Amino acid sequence: MGSELSVRLNGIEVGTLSLINGKMEFLYNDDAEFPISLSLPLSKEHYKEKICRAYFGGLLPENPNMRELLAKKNKINLNNDFKLLEAIGRDCAGAISFYQKNEPELEENFIKIKGRILSDNELKKLIEELPYKPYMGNRISLAGAQEKTAVCVIDGEIAMPEDNIPTTHIIKMALPKYAQSIQNEYICMKLAQKIGIDVPNVEIRNLDGLEFLLVERFDRWIDEYCDGNVDHSDSYTKDCDSCTNHMQTRCVRMKRILQEDFAQSLGVQSRDKYDVTFKDCLWVLNQTTTPARIKLEFVKRVVFNYLIGNTDAHSKNFSLSFYAPNDIDLTPAYDLLCTSVYDCDQRIAMKIGKSKFYKDVTEKDWELFAQDIDISPKIVKSELEHQRKLIIPALEDILKYYNCKIGNKILEYVQSNL
Repeated sequence: MGSELSVRLNGIEVGTLSLINGKMEFLYNDDAEFPISLSLPLSKEHYKEKICRAYFGGLLPENPNMRELLAKKNKINLNNDFKLLEAIGRDCAGAISFYQKNEPELEENFIKIKGRILSDNELKKLIEELPYKPYMGNRISLAGAQEKTAVCVIDGEIAMPEDNIPTTHIIKMALPKYAQSIQNEYICMKLAQKIGIDVPNVEIRNLDGLEFLLVERFDRWIDEYCDGNVDHSDSYTKDCDSCTNHMQTRCVRMKRILQEDFAQSLGVQSRDKYDVTFKDCLWVLNQTTTPARIKLEFVKRVVFNYLIGNTDAHSKNFSLSFYAPNDIDLTPAYDLLCTSVYDCDQRIAMKIGKSKFYKDVTEKDWELFAQDIDISPKIVKSELEHQRKLIIPALEDILKYYNCKIGNKILEYVQSNL
């Protein structure tokens, strides 16, 4: 365990993260061609602790229980982001990974998805032990405050990935203090999809009464390159090095997609994620390839969060994907939850205008919001009217095939908020 880590983008080193006198520093390699963050543009100079903690620390879990367990397992200080990344940084959000400097580089263009299918008993044990054994002991890091883990899905079955194979899906467990939070998130994600918001595929799975949410990772591009019929497969069949039964097996491969959340883009540490305002978000939106289009999509998501009562839409719950230097876009929406049905702090993560609570938001506040992100108030008003027409029929349609107690509470809240 050294004091330098090789920072790799799709398997190729782009720079070095160092720990010097207890402080992190980052330096790009001379041949680095692409910045890993908006907050870390290409430079010959060292980036110091504050900005390093914002970006690199933002790749780590925020949940104090998970950090404590990871620190105890690896015999390190739970506040030492460098050592935590050294221990679990092989499979982070996006396309960044961390290795020892002397470990060989392996370019990751496309990676064949390989893993061991878990039995129902193994999977149930894995999920039940999640609060005590984060990430199954693997070198995986997921940002955020919720307890979760990452797995591969192969032919619809949940699998433990082989060494250095990135994961494809996230398993999320129920939030202890929030009844039916899994069902709540599932309904809100499906509702967003019906409204026209891009979201990842989600499903609820049940193992002998143990329910969990399975979310497809949107920072992985999945490509099926063998369709199960070797006689009709395309030129990618030569890459199929372990598919021995083409009549039954479909082979998939993946590519990691570089991404970061708005807090990382702005150089804001995870602990300060609630300090970011919509006015701050304007700078991030303007760095995208097509700011005018992205702003429209951003408005759609802010309005949706308002209508469903998602008070926790903070700066780490909006993210960018970097497909190429000239192709920066919003990621699909995620972590959508009607928090307003619970007995919890109802302050909005980002104020709309001058209002700290959804119940107090006025037409004037929406005008101030439009001003904050430099867009016409008419566009915001139009989106509000549009979603207000769609949301109740769309939600009622979901509840026809997935009716549950929390779903009816969400419906009551949305009806009261129109």
